[in-house]
Amino acid sequence: MQTCYDYIIVGAGSAGCVIAHHLLEQTDKSVLLIEAGGNDNSLLIQMPAAVGKVIPTRTWPYVTTPDAATDNREMSIAQGKLIGGSSSVNGMIYIRGHRADYDGWVQDEGCLGWGYDDLLPYFRRCEGNESLTHPLHGVAGPLKVSENRYRHPLTQAFIRAGQEVGLPYVNDFNDNGRHGVGYYQTTTHNGERCSSAKAYLNGLRDHPRLTMMTHTEVDHIIFEGPHARGIVAHHAKKGTMTLKARQQVIVCAGAIGSAGILLRSGIGPASHLAEHGIECREELPVGENLQDHLHMSINATLKDPISLYGEDSGPKSWGHGIEWLLRRRGVITSNILEGGAFLDTANEGRPDTQIHFMPMLDSWDDPSGIGKGRTHGLTLKVGHLQPVSRGRVLLGGPRHDQPLVIKANFLAEAIDVEHQVRALRAGLAFLKTSALAELIDEVFSPPQAQELMALEEDASREALEAFIRGHCKTTYHPVGTCRMGPDPKSSVVDLELKVHGLQGLRVIDCSVFPTLPRGNTNAPTIAVAEKAAELLIAAAY
Repeated sequence: MQTCYDYIIVGAGSAGCVIAHHLLEQTDKSVLLIEAGGNDNSLLIQMPAAVGKVIPTRTWPYVTTPDAATDNREMSIAQGKLIGGSSSVNGMIYIRGHRADYDGWVQDEGCLGWGYDDLLPYFRRCEGNESLTHPLHGVAGPLKVSENRYRHPLTQAFIRAGQEVGLPYVNDFNDNGRHGVGYYQTTTHNGERCSSAKAYLNGLRDHPRLTMMTHTEVDHIIFEGPHARGIVAHHAKKGTMTLKARQQVIVCAGAIGSAGILLRSGIGPASHLAEHGIECREELPVGENLQDHLHMSINATLKDPISLYGEDSGPKSWGHGIEWLLRRRGVITSNILEGGAFLDTANEGRPDTQIHFMPMLDSWDDPSGIGKGRTHGLTLKVGHLQPVSRGRVLLGGPRHDQPLVIKANFLAEAIDVEHQVRALRAGLAFLKTSALAELIDEVFSPPQAQELMALEEDASREALEAFIRGHCKTTYHPVGTCRMGPDPKSSVVDLELKVHGLQGLRVIDCSVFPTLPRGNTNAPTIAVAEKAAELLIAAAY
């Protein structure tokens, strides 16, 4: 078995697939692509509507530590654990964030070269949009972006409701507008999921210079002096192995996984590493700056049985499956989260709140069991987009098989609670519209929602805050734990995503984001990886 490669990429997720593709296509180097999970060849992964079935089964079991600010609950931060990473299990929503997010990386964080105008060419390069084009969109890229092939009547009602509350109907959520309601574009193609793996690895999986190793967890990085020379990893069947890199080790394991690998390798806060008997090789703020989007599910039952409830079981599911298998049409082509809205509730000229609409009850993401026993309904997943609170990823032990400790620190800052209250009120306003009110039987989440909607803001404030603290959950968008920046005192990687103070080691994934974009994080991760691949290859020659 070969044990030495030019490049070792740790993590075959959204970023790792991009990096592997460009190294194979633009260099003559050998590449080892390591993935802790398994393959992505399941039909359920290809089916957009099966998102609720693959998230619980093909993800890392990451959970936050209990915290008083969120009623001492553990909260799941599911991240993909398979080829394609989270792009193989996510809701496939194609959102980039707002121009102000990336310009803030430059102006506020010192990340020169990473502003909106710097990244836009990479967004366009990777995108194969079937209906939108230049100057904001690309049409020839490998990541296919499509319109909904299936639109549920309840989603149409939600979009009418958004217009009733004063939002414009929009076709493009990525045009840097301040607000709007409409249908999400999705990373799908011909009725199938288009993951990063499908976009970037298809046609290359049998490449003679590519070795793909699944079911392999990386314990730590090997160094010779300041230079990264390889990794120690554990294969599910072959056991522990040492794998060498002639040129670079590139860590693409996500905001939680990448932080864990660096910490186990002696890169991070010296005092924390000492607690686990790890010698500090380079003192950097690894694991700090953790951010994620929180949301609350507004749930309502319906007067008539018209939701998607029951469509995934029994004879109905067989019919849907046959239609999809034969024609790639029908309800299985839906990503379920078909429609959404962005709102500028703070009147800042840019969105601060996002809504994901579901034409069914949010039963697969219901840790508190508030929807137990209910059938037909709808859900608005509502949340603020720019949290101020920051958390940490810490080691639970020095080995890869010891769970990481995620101190998320959600809602620690009072301003975040105020933002979430405002977002929740904005979502409840949709339920007052004629488009939705005539369909709804009972709004049961938040409890006493009908009374709360009738009360003045001050009177409902305490009850809304209690609901937020007791029922908020993450949107699975963790970023920031290996943030980029010019100063090693406050950042982990430099502006070329090289780890400060070390050689032959880069981190390329959403962990390098200084702050969260205003929306879903998969498209930004891929664009950042596209730019990083260009920097990486330019440095190789």
